[in-house]
Amino acid sequence: MEIWLPILIACACYLTPSFLLFKKQTPDKKLTNFNALLIGIGLLAHFTILKASISFNLINLGFSNALIATSFFSILIFWLLNFNKNFNYLQPFLLIPSAFLLIIHPLFLSNHFLTTDLSLLFITHIAIALLAYSLFTFSAYLAIFILIFEKKLHQKKKIDMLLSGSQPLIEMENFLFNINKIGFLLLTITLISGILFSEQVFGTPLQFNHKTVFSILAWLIYGLILAGKKLFGWRGRNSIYIKLTAFLFLLLSYLGSKFVLEIILHR
Repeated sequence: MEIWLPILIACACYLTPSFLLFKKQTPDKKLTNFNALLIGIGLLAHFTILKASISFNLINLGFSNALIATSFFSILIFWLLNFNKNFNYLQPFLLIPSAFLLIIHPLFLSNHFLTTDLSLLFITHIAIALLAYSLFTFSAYLAIFILIFEKKLHQKKKIDMLLSGSQPLIEMENFLFNINKIGFLLLTITLISGILFSEQVFGTPLQFNHKTVFSILAWLIYGLILAGKKLFGWRGRNSIYIKLTAFLFLLLSYLGSKFVLEIILHR
């Protein structure tokens, strides 16, 4: 029962900015600052939920906990970046799904405690992996928004006021490329530390399973699309579809296996 209060606070703080944005689709400075304050309060409540669910002595990284941890860092990235850039148009795409995940969180809460000793190498590996997944999650929301924005442009229809307040398409695509570059670097470090130091990090030798295969596939696709953008100027809808495919592989590598094992098979 105690966890429901911060859940309700976080959901209210996440949903209100989206509601206000739909109501007043050309937000002024006061509204932007008010929304930033609400999201900041929501992040504090979200962190309280994380702390209660995951714990920091014996870490519980079950399926639902992994989901709300990723959504927390994705919103934190958005909140910090939005102070310098106009990302208000991303609020409904990012905040509404996160509120939904928090509401269903207690229903899917499961115990999956990590038995590995919490060494500095292990904590660093988990932190970098979470940050990489969160960056790619944020970039996936941005990619979906760009697809919607581009479709409106190609249809030559009147662009919604909410979309018209966004950044130019080329600027959004360049920013998406930079976010993916940082995420790719962090994912590379995660894979290298997991492959070369598996026994030191996890206490077991490297296991070549579906999680490893999907992670490597995601890494290869992200690397390919980044190289294509840098060398040949790849951009547009097809480029974004490839990025979303890489993100899907990344989801399957970790959350997919957790969902099957914990929610479906109850292991």
